[in-house]
Formats: sequence, structure tokens, C-alpha cells
Amino acid sequence: MNKTERELADKGLFRANNIRYLRFYAAYISAHADIRFTFQSQDKEELQRKIKLALNNQHNDLEPKIEDMNKQALKSLLADRSFAWIDKKEDRIVYFAWSLLRFVSTISDDLDVHKRGFDYAFGTLYCKNNLHNEETNPYKKSGLNLLPLSRIEAHELIYEFFDQWQANTLAKDRLMSLLKEKWLYIANELRPDYSWIDPKNKKQNIWIYNYIKSKLEFLPHLTPPISTAQYYNTNIALLDTLFTCRNGAIRREKPLPRELKLSPLRTFNLLSNEVMYTMMKAWKQKQYREKTGRASAKS
Repeated sequence: MNKTERELADKGLFRANNIRYLRFYAAYISAHADIRFTFQSQDKEELQRKIKLALNNQHNDLEPKIEDMNKQALKSLLADRSFAWIDKKEDRIVYFAWSLLRFVSTISDDLDVHKRGFDYAFGTLYCKNNLHNEETNPYKKSGLNLLPLSRIEAHELIYEFFDQWQANTLAKDRLMSLLKEKWLYIANELRPDYSWIDPKNKKQNIWIYNYIKSKLEFLPHLTPPISTAQYYNTNIALLDTLFTCRNGAIRREKPLPRELKLSPLRTFNLLSNEVMYTMMKAWKQKQYREKTGRASAKS
């Protein structure tokens, strides 16, 4: 424990060594005092120094203010165990959680009648239409970074969103539970087959990215990829989000004429593994055409 941390603890601050609590205290002080400072990107010791300085400038009724800060922190911050299912070392789950968190919209900006939280929508059309609407998209309203460039950054943003979101812990728990439920659905129930996608093949991953945009349904909320790893992680996150929000089925681009004749008003969908199988066949056909084309050119 450093000297500043010890002084903050002596003043009565709860968990003065926890970066999440320190960020909360800094935001609280900024909102309730004539002090403004940035805090999102600073390290723990810098936050501790700034909070100490701010508290030292408060000459009246400091004890009840610190008591209220502690009380509000406990009411607002989720326990670390709530985030435990998001393995910070696993690209797929981190990008999935961030993607869904960025994409989801509320049906209204009011708490429901039971005060548990908001009603959420995961439908792709509604969420795309509200992606930049601060009234209905909680992540957009947060003002946090919209384009994380790495898994580490995306993981930190998940914490920052829940810590800064102006909602009680019941509402936060409800959204976190929904995200976890969606992950279990895609990972354990749908289990789309991504095994044929090579994480190190940039040409393949660029082709898949363009296939999703032209043949499926593109979701515009993820960082435009540049590197091979970014293309791969973006493709998986797009597919996971799309399959989740579409309940495991995607509308077929062109139903067969026979199907349209039998049921002209019916929507024809492909299940997630049918989508992946069709995509894999298209990729193999592309490879075959390129191979035969090269062979013809040599002969």
C-alpha cells in the first residue's frame, strides 16, 4: 500500500486500491464538486493522487460526503464475479460481449414498472436503426470508445461501461445476465462451425468479410479490420452477433423458384450451420476456380 492509498483509506474511502472504485470516486467528485478532471485512461496511482487532492480541497462536511461516495459505489458497481464469464484471454468471448453490448438497444429509456431495469431489443433492424441514438443505445450514450483496436481494450471497455452506466445494480445485473445467456446460446446451443476458417489466412478472411457484407447482413458497429487477426476476430464477432440476434437463422438471399411457387409469401431462412456450410462451399468453389484457371493459363 503506497502513502496516498493509505491516506485515502484513513479518510474512509472503501477499496482505495481498486481501479474500478477509483474511477467511480473520480466521476462522483467531478459530478458533485467544482472540480473537473479526466479519469478514464489514467493509472491507479494517478487517480489516487487526484482524488486525494480533490478531497483535501473539500473543507466542509467531508465525512458524510465520503460515506455517500462509498454507499453509491456499492449500489452502482457490479461485483467482479459478474464479469468472470468473460475470459479476458479469449478473443471470441470478449469481442462477442463487446459487440452485443455496443449493438443492443433499449425499447424505451424508462425503467420498467418493476424497477428491475430496461426492456432490451436485440433485433438487427431495430438495433441498426438506433445504433447512433443516445436515447435508446446505452453504449452510444456512455461516450466510450466506439472502435476498440484490441481484445484488451474491448475487455476494459466492458468494465467501464457497466461502471459508468447510470443505472442501479439490478438493471446492470439484468443486462449482464442477458449477455451471458446470449453467449451460452451461441457457444453451447447453436455452435456454428468456424473450424474451416484459418485465423492466419488474410485472403480467406477478407473474402469472408465481403461475403458477410454482400450475401448475409452486415452489422456496421465493429472496428473496420486491417490486419489478418482483426479480420478474423471481426468475422467471428459479426457472425456470432448476427446468429444470436437472428435466433440462429438468416434469411436466404434467393429462395429457389420451386419454393417461391409453393409458398410465395413465406420467408425462407437458413440455420446457422447451413449458412456456414454454404459459405464454406462458396469459398472452396472460389479456390477451385482459381486453381483450374492457373492450370489453364500454364497449359
